[in-house]
Amino acid sequence: MNTLFFRLFIFIVIFMPGVFPLHAQGADKMKLERVVIVSRHGVRAPTKFTPLMQEITPYPWPQWDVPLGWLTPRGGELVTELGRYQKKVLIDKGVLQSHGCPLPEQVAVIADTDQRTRKTGEAFLAGFAPGCQNKVHYQEEHDKKDPLFNPIKMGVCSFNVSKTREAILARAEGNIERYTQRYDSAFRTLEQVLNFPQSAACKSTRQAGCTLPGVLPSELSVSPDNVSLSGAWNLSSTLTEIFLLQEAQGMPEVAWGRIHGEKEWTELLRLHNAQFDLLQRTSEVARTRATPLLDLISRALVSNGATENPYGIKLPVSLLFIAGHDTNIANLSGVFDLNWSLPGQPDNTPPGGELVFERWKRVSDNTDWIQISFVYQPLQQMREFKASSSSPLPHKIVLTLPSCQDRNAEGMCSLKRFNDIVQKVRVPQCAVMADSNR
Repeated sequence: MNTLFFRLFIFIVIFMPGVFPLHAQGADKMKLERVVIVSRHGVRAPTKFTPLMQEITPYPWPQWDVPLGWLTPRGGELVTELGRYQKKVLIDKGVLQSHGCPLPEQVAVIADTDQRTRKTGEAFLAGFAPGCQNKVHYQEEHDKKDPLFNPIKMGVCSFNVSKTREAILARAEGNIERYTQRYDSAFRTLEQVLNFPQSAACKSTRQAGCTLPGVLPSELSVSPDNVSLSGAWNLSSTLTEIFLLQEAQGMPEVAWGRIHGEKEWTELLRLHNAQFDLLQRTSEVARTRATPLLDLISRALVSNGATENPYGIKLPVSLLFIAGHDTNIANLSGVFDLNWSLPGQPDNTPPGGELVFERWKRVSDNTDWIQISFVYQPLQQMREFKASSSSPLPHKIVLTLPSCQDRNAEGMCSLKRFNDIVQKVRVPQCAVMADSNR
């Protein structure tokens, strides 16, 4: 009889495991506790229109319905969709309740002082906390840039000119001209879109085989308060981003109807992504520019007691949303050596794109872990968006922190190791918040 019961027990354990659940099955249960989102502002009008932009194409540039650099109404609506998505995520994960408004100690929004970033914060809240009194926080001096988003421009710290120049050139494999040659096919595609051979800039040279890099040679310039790449690189980064903004804005004729298919979009945005890779992701640049944001992210994720900051927000909160710029996301990706490509989206730092940091707790041993991801809307989804109808969910890719050697089964980095990495890469001279509260 004992043998019969033993055989029956073995049968149940093997073929009906739910009857006797093993303790190990629940051992790695993870609970989401805090989220920090660093977002690029939504779709905006171009920030500038220069005489050169008219000289490099025979076609007129379209007019936008908002001032230069401003968030468009459509851009705001797209961000509102992202707010709705993030609200659902936090409700599904048990971080927020499904009813009522989030309290100030639960949700905080910080934005740079530009119209496009302030309105992005408002648009996010319109989706995340509709009809609620949650507000966007930004520095009191609205007419000045916030050093949180660019400590260099605000004179908080400066670049080491020789080290920065050396690092950028090393990333370019030693020579800007050779780096340019690697993107020859992308420049040819841009010239075709512009109809560059028929432009005033090309005709004035009276040379056969007129090219953008030939007419506008690029030069790397590094000063204590800026890094730049002039000529064809600077222009191509601006123009390809403008075309992408036109597409996301849903304009009837994008780039004069001269971009055909996903392959050409990818080729064109290689120029924008490559320029950002040199000027924003190079370690010497990224660490210097990103330090204030690194400090804020670290406080929001790591601290267990209320900490002070210039915005009057008590951290930590369940969600901290930071409305900034594509440069901020590029800087952070460079600091952490995060690399990604986005299916369906040729821009690595698209309008409304969100670099997301999550703090999780492993219930079995009470340890804390950080997961990093990127949330974005594919370009076609942005173009086809209609505020009056339901929209597809944004896309999400999970990222692995290469320098973290202490990871769990899900690939998350331990909170302690994450904080160690932040402390190692930050540049103390660029801090904008008091160390006493770190």
